[in-house]
Amino acid sequence: MKTVFALFAGTCLLSMQLLAQPNQVYSHGDPTPEEQLMLEYINRARANPAEEGVRLLDTKDQAVQGAYSYFKIDAVKTKQAFAGYPERPPLAFHPLLIESSRNHTKDMDEKNFQGHTSSNGDELGQRYVKVGYASMGQYGENVAAYSESVWHGHCGLNVDWGEENQRVLGHRRNIMNYEGGAVYTEIGIGITYNGKGLMQGWVGPYVVTQNFGMRSQRYILGVVYLDKNNNGFYDIGEGVEGVKITPSRGSYYAVSSASGGYAIPYTGTGSVTLSASGGGLPAAMSKTADLSGQNVKVDFVPASAGPGVVTLSKPANNAANVTPTVTLEWSAAAQASKYTYQVSKDQQFTAAGIISESETPTRSATVTMPACNTRYYWRVRGSNDVGNGAWSSIFSFTTGGKMPTSSSGTSPKGSALAGSNDNITFIWSAASEATSYHLRIKQGASPFGVVFEDTAATGTSRNVKASVFGSGSFTWEVRPKNACGMSGWSTPLQFALSVTSVDELDNETFDAIVAPQPVGDALNLIVQSATDEMVDIRLSGVDGRRIFNLRQMVSAGRNHLVFADVADLAPGLYTIQIASSSGGSVTLPMVKR
Repeated sequence: MKTVFALFAGTCLLSMQLLAQPNQVYSHGDPTPEEQLMLEYINRARANPAEEGVRLLDTKDQAVQGAYSYFKIDAVKTKQAFAGYPERPPLAFHPLLIESSRNHTKDMDEKNFQGHTSSNGDELGQRYVKVGYASMGQYGENVAAYSESVWHGHCGLNVDWGEENQRVLGHRRNIMNYEGGAVYTEIGIGITYNGKGLMQGWVGPYVVTQNFGMRSQRYILGVVYLDKNNNGFYDIGEGVEGVKITPSRGSYYAVSSASGGYAIPYTGTGSVTLSASGGGLPAAMSKTADLSGQNVKVDFVPASAGPGVVTLSKPANNAANVTPTVTLEWSAAAQASKYTYQVSKDQQFTAAGIISESETPTRSATVTMPACNTRYYWRVRGSNDVGNGAWSSIFSFTTGGKMPTSSSGTSPKGSALAGSNDNITFIWSAASEATSYHLRIKQGASPFGVVFEDTAATGTSRNVKASVFGSGSFTWEVRPKNACGMSGWSTPLQFALSVTSVDELDNETFDAIVAPQPVGDALNLIVQSATDEMVDIRLSGVDGRRIFNLRQMVSAGRNHLVFADVADLAPGLYTIQIASSSGGSVTLPMVKR
C-alpha cells in the first residue's frame, strides 16, 4: 500500500456545464474485463461494507481460505470491522490512472518484484507525473503481484492479509476509505496474467496494481452487461460494448467500452434520466439517477431475452459461380452464444431438401456442396440459454465448377515384388479440376472381384499393403472426382504381384533373394543389409560371361531393387553375384523365362 498527500491548484479540465443536449463523448479508457471485474468488487464493497465483509470471509474459494489460514486471519474480528465502515461513493475509471497502473504491473511482471518503487527508482508521485495525472490531495496505490485470480487479489488487498498488513491495513484503507477526511473519486487498475507464480519463482499468475486519486470532477458511472449466469453481478464475458449512454442534461455522453463499463462527467445536482441504446443492447433502456455532488453508479442490465436476428453476409445473395466448397459468413446477433445454419436444395427448407445443418459458436462455416452448377439456399439463427432466435432472411447462391478431366494409371504394371508388410504404391496422372480420386483394384482372373477400393484418395498416389492382395495377377483403374461428379475410369493396368515373406531372408547377415522366379521382363531383388552401404551387382551367364555390372546404394533393412532391362535376355539359367562394401556377399541362381 502506498498513500501520499499532494496539493493541486487550478480547476478540473473535465468540468461539465448543464446543457440541454450532451454533444461530447467521454471515455473512461479501455479497461479489460478483468480490470472491470475488480472495480465492480471494489465498488460493491464501498457501497455495502458489512455485506462485503461477510462475502470476503465466507468465500468458498479454497486458495483464499488457504491464505486466511496461513496468515491467521481472524474472520470474526474482520467481519466486525467491515460492519463498522461507512458507505463510500463508487470510484470511476480514469484513463491516465489505468495507464499508470498498467505501466507498474508490466514493470513488476518483467522485473519479477512486488513493491511501490519502480525498477528505475520512480515513486508513485513520479509515475503519476509521467502519465500526466495530478490528484487534488491524497493519492495511493495497492499492489498484489502474487494473485491467483481477480477475486483472490481483491480478497488479499481488502482483507489485507500478512502480518505487517494486518497491523497497518493500508490496502484496506485505500479501497474502503473508512477513515475520515479525503475520499477517492478515481481509480486505475492494471492486471496482467502471466501463468507463473511462486512455484516458478516469479510473480503471478495475476499481477495487480490499483492506483487511486481524487479530483473535483464527479461521475455517473456503471457497466452494461448481460447477466448470463443470473447471479445479479457482472462477470467476465458479460460486458456489452458500444452502447450509447446519454443523460437528459449536461455536456457529455458515453459509449460503453469493450468491458461494458462507462463513465460520464457531470456537475450540478438533482434528478437526471439516462438513456442507453445501440451496440449489443437488445432494446433501448432508461434509468433515473439522483445527483448529489458525489459519484453515482447506474448499471444497465437488460432482462434475459433470446438472441437478436442474424444478418447474412457471404456469399452475397444470388451469388453465382460459387466454389462448391463454400464458406458461409454472417454477423453477430445480440445475446447469441451460438448459431445454427442450414443449407437446402429448396427454399422451404424441407427435411428432404436440407443437405447441411450444424451448430457452431463462430460466425462462419465451410460446407461442401454435393453438386456444381446448382442453386442452393441458406439461413442462420442465433441461440442462447433462453432459446432460439428467429431465422435470418434466406440467401441463395449458385455453385460453379467443371467436371474433372480424365486420368491415366502409371504404376504398377507388369511384374512386381513386395514383402507382406510392404506398400505397393499406385501412381496416376493428375486431372484438372479434380478434388479427389476413386481407386479400384480387382482380381485379374475370374471371378473379377474388387479386392481394394478407396473412393476419396487425395493426391496422385496411394499406398496399399501387399498383404491386402497376396500373390497373383490384378488390374487397377482410377477416376477423378469433384463436386460436379466423376469422369470415366482410366484404362485398366495389369500387374502380377509376388509377395515374399521376411522369413526367406537371414536378417542377421547380408543376404538377398530373387523373386519371383522365373524372371520375366524385370529382375526383382530383395537385399537385406545391416547398415547403409554400397553393393555391387553382377549378372553372368552359366559360362561365366558377364552380362552387366551395377553399383547400387542400399539402406539398412530390406531393399527392393528392380532392373527392367532384362527383357531381351534369352531364356535360361544365369548367376547373380551381390557383394557389399562391408565384405558380405551372396551368389544366387536366376531363371529367365
